[in-house]
Amino acid sequence: MNSAPNAFYAPTLLPAIEELLARGVEVHAIETVFRRSLFELRTPFLRVPLVLSRRFWTLALAQTHDPLIGLAAGKRFVSTATNGLTYLFDVAASLESACAWFVAYFPFFNGHFQARIERSEQHVSLRLHDCGSLKASAPITDYILTSLLSMLRRKVAASGVDRDPILAVELAHPAPADTGTHPRTWRAPVSWGHAEHGVHLDPVLFSQPLAPGNQALEQMLVEVLQQTRGNTRPTLLELASDHLAGHLADNERWPHFCASQHLLERTAARRLKALGWRFSELLDEYRRYRAEDLLHGSDLELAQIADQLGYSDVQSFHRACLRWFDCAPGAYRAR
Repeated sequence: MNSAPNAFYAPTLLPAIEELLARGVEVHAIETVFRRSLFELRTPFLRVPLVLSRRFWTLALAQTHDPLIGLAAGKRFVSTATNGLTYLFDVAASLESACAWFVAYFPFFNGHFQARIERSEQHVSLRLHDCGSLKASAPITDYILTSLLSMLRRKVAASGVDRDPILAVELAHPAPADTGTHPRTWRAPVSWGHAEHGVHLDPVLFSQPLAPGNQALEQMLVEVLQQTRGNTRPTLLELASDHLAGHLADNERWPHFCASQHLLERTAARRLKALGWRFSELLDEYRRYRAEDLLHGSDLELAQIADQLGYSDVQSFHRACLRWFDCAPGAYRAR
């Protein structure tokens, strides 16, 4: 079984959904992506598979034709998104403790990334390692970093400190055609093509006490997050997605999944259908986005990619790419 993170907290996308609605994207189109109503997406602590994150941002790009949609959507995050992590970030007594809580709990809210703090005598950086079963596309990364930078600055500003904690931002993605918008939006130098994403922080501000912390509230929020993380149980949709993420090449993936859940195949199919999906549809979605990742980010031969995706031959993979991308896999990779 694949152990890569494979789910995210759906309400974190609500600000991005608001941005799409403001641009005229229809509610029905958004709900179709998730196969859930907006009311359901606002359910506290609802976690859904990473494949739905990729589906959402694919829709955002297709509907807005804006490659920087993640930046615009991220601006809405701090003012409209509140959850246990953002509250905990705000009440922490320093940037250091706020970032430590971020490292501990961010993977629960976004399975695309794991975070860590790197420190030396003169430098501090908050690193984001893309480790999910499906990679974070550029709009996803832009959205997350825009919200994170805003949280960091808000933390300092709330303490009355007139100094910017952000020194620079590093991105693992290739540089876009327009390299000026990111620095203007983030108000910091930005560079591309690094091994992973990172935010360089002012080491002085990082460790100094900020606004008086509320230790009782902080502990309460930690207990709530721990309880929620421990009590959150995956749906059959998440379990099926986890199985697919680790067993795309398994020709008996469906029988094996049903056996692992101690369910008859017809019972599992009925329960999955009640969540809006058939296993074959979910398989096709994972194959599509894994194909994008492998065609973009690896030097594997097409036959090797087809094998990893569970196709019996390259021709079947070729036909799938024509359906997904309107071009052959080789042309998609070159483009």
